[in-house]
Amino acid sequence: MKPCVVIPCFNHAKTVAVVARAAQAHCPVVVVDDGSTEHLPEMPGSVVIRLERNYGKGAALRFGLQKSAELGFTHAITMDADGQHFAEDLPKFLAVASAQPEALVVGVRDFYAAGCPTHRRRSNAVSTFWFRVETGVRLGDTQCGFRCYPVALTKRLRTRSGRYAFELEFMVRASWVGTPIVAVPVKCTYAGGIGNSHFRPVKDLAHITIMNIGLVLQSWFVPLTLRTAWSFGERKSRGKTIKEFFVEHAHEPGRVACAVGLGLFFGILPVYGFQMVLAAAAAHRLRLNKAITLLASNISIPPMVPFIVYGAMVLGHWIFTGQMFDVSPHQITKGLTLEYLWQWIVGSLALAVIAGTLGTAFTYVIAKLWRKEKFQVQTSRHP
Repeated sequence: MKPCVVIPCFNHAKTVAVVARAAQAHCPVVVVDDGSTEHLPEMPGSVVIRLERNYGKGAALRFGLQKSAELGFTHAITMDADGQHFAEDLPKFLAVASAQPEALVVGVRDFYAAGCPTHRRRSNAVSTFWFRVETGVRLGDTQCGFRCYPVALTKRLRTRSGRYAFELEFMVRASWVGTPIVAVPVKCTYAGGIGNSHFRPVKDLAHITIMNIGLVLQSWFVPLTLRTAWSFGERKSRGKTIKEFFVEHAHEPGRVACAVGLGLFFGILPVYGFQMVLAAAAAHRLRLNKAITLLASNISIPPMVPFIVYGAMVLGHWIFTGQMFDVSPHQITKGLTLEYLWQWIVGSLALAVIAGTLGTAFTYVIAKLWRKEKFQVQTSRHP
């Protein structure tokens, strides 16, 4: 293992040299001057990259990570230039990186002990919440700039976000491609104005929000195989992309059948306007194929709605009265539906359960037969 420390810097003339000197006791140091308008002090012993203008923290980190790769380092530990982080915590990162060289090691701060401002804690809580939604990984601090990157991973992973959104997107995509994310407790300080970043509340927050919306939608609707490929910059043909949507969580007949049954259930459920959303959410929660579930939920397309409503009213009327409903389908009106509202709701629930159950059973039998036939064909080709 050959580690280094990368320090992105913008107008931290009073603190960057102290941070760099303390880090040099543990690793070589690369400082990225992100177009500072203040004159920075000399930093003997450090590799200094000077950018002609201010590109933002994300770009500065990219330049620093790229330089680390060029210099042959295997791991790059990033630290903030404002003195918020303590070099005495570097051995923790080095120990984890040595034991798990493929892991992304993330510092977790004790906000209360450090006297972190309330708005920073709230911002971190929101970020942490969305990170968990996007990855399923619990992490106590997703905004700490003190972390250790495997350089090989930084060369392969493709991110689009800049400034303060870069670190979060990188962490999300790292999780998607199967990178272990290891948390280590670190000290930090906000005394004397330390920790006051160049974060732009409106522009940067809007950027991070838009990025999170995109990542959440991907985590919900895009198969992990595609997210992994896209995170590595790979693109598949349209046919292969569509295929990926229908094969995730669909390698077993039982899971395919449950996806169909779930879609039919929500497609008939009397929650018009939200059927597909609820179906996708349930499939996501149950780890069933969302494409199959959404396709099955389209049983409630407009031409089918009158028949579904009529069937639900017939079934509901029978449940309530034990008698058949003596109204023909073409006589169903909005007023009649409201008159028999509870019968329609109960009948819809019952019809949804029946359709979901029958759809699950039928699909399971078909999937088992198809799988058996496919196995026999493969066996005959390769005796």
